[in-house]
Amino acid sequence: MLLETPNLQPLEFVQGNTAVLEFVATDDQGNPQNLTGASFSTQILGANGVGPVVFPNGQHSIVSASAGTFSLSLAATDTPNCGLGLHKEILTTITIGGVIQTYRGVNILTVYNDVPAQ
Repeated sequence: MLLETPNLQPLEFVQGNTAVLEFVATDDQGNPQNLTGASFSTQILGANGVGPVVFPNGQHSIVSASAGTFSLSLAATDTPNCGLGLHKEILTTITIGGVIQTYRGVNILTVYNDVPAQ
């Protein structure tokens, strides 16, 4: 199962800022997963896949259930915990009617350091 971004655009944010990340959950044939009644848990993996940060269902919203689109909202206090890095991986577990499936987004996120203005 794949986790993609709308229009296949990479995601980025700066540590210390808020961020809303939007995803499309698709099956192995690229068809969107219907998210009616879904609950979510998302992990943003750290360097070399270690030290994941986990975000609970309450930080997720369904954008379009039939299109498989949902968002993850990160507060300014969440983003520093995600760790710096290019091409980070995101894993989202979606539960619908007791069925649990994991969706993987490879190399879809970059987290930048908050560099003060000079």
